Amino acid sequence: MTALSARAEQIAAHLVGHETGAEVTPHDVDGRQAAVDFLLQWPDGQVGALEVTLVTERASIAWQGMAMKDGWSWPAETSWEFRPSDVSFPYKKTKQAAIRAVELCDLWAVDSPADLPAEVVSAELEVARFLADGTGTLRRMPFKPGIQMYQSTTAEFVEAAPADFSRVVESWHEHPHLAPHLAKVKRASQSAQRHLFVVVVSEALPVRFFTDDFDAPETPPQGFEALDALWVWSDYWHRYLVYRDAAWSWIDFPPK
Repeated sequence: MTALSARAEQIAAHLVGHETGAEVTPHDVDGRQAAVDFLLQWPDGQVGALEVTLVTERASIAWQGMAMKDGWSWPAETSWEFRPSDVSFPYKKTKQAAIRAVELCDLWAVDSPADLPAEVVSAELEVARFLADGTGTLRRMPFKPGIQMYQSTTAEFVEAAPADFSRVVESWHEHPHLAPHLAKVKRASQSAQRHLFVVVVSEALPVRFFTDDFDAPETPPQGFEALDALWVWSDYWHRYLVYRDAAWSWIDFPPK
């Protein structure tokens, strides 16, 4: 399991437990094969199954797991942001190059590694390779010190994506890793309720759904009929969606 997957499970367990009033306990442990991630237990004796899965660009899941361990930030005395130019990149080498590039930019009082003197860049092999490969962009920001990391950006027209978020949810059936998770929770024995929580990273979403400022969809997502609840959250959303009792609704995060 990657760090990103583990964090997704922690988030899902916390949110579903709070909203449903169930006690959530890890179940995919102790060598159990094909077991759901969590059991939900209610005071009246009901037992439910909760499975968690990610929807992400498969090429980026490794670096995002390492970025999560770093708190999505690299050390720097000044404020910068880094955006990769592609969904995947060599994380450790890029981290070293970005940190060194920022040090040099501060030393030479420039706002981009591309503005550094040529003789400085030629003496810094990692920085030179970072620039030559077009790994990503470093931009000075007016915020707290550190290099904040973001996913690669996608250029598209808003109208290119379906207006109904349910159609986006249905497209996740094309991701090969979703089917086993859906089948697992559907097979959960002795479960009065079956729940699937999907954490979809922003880079895997159409631009119109990048943030949560859209209305809850009105149509049911096809292919999830065997579930009692389908939960969805993305990394730039400040609330999360649930489809249950034949309706979609937004839910606010629980207080800290």
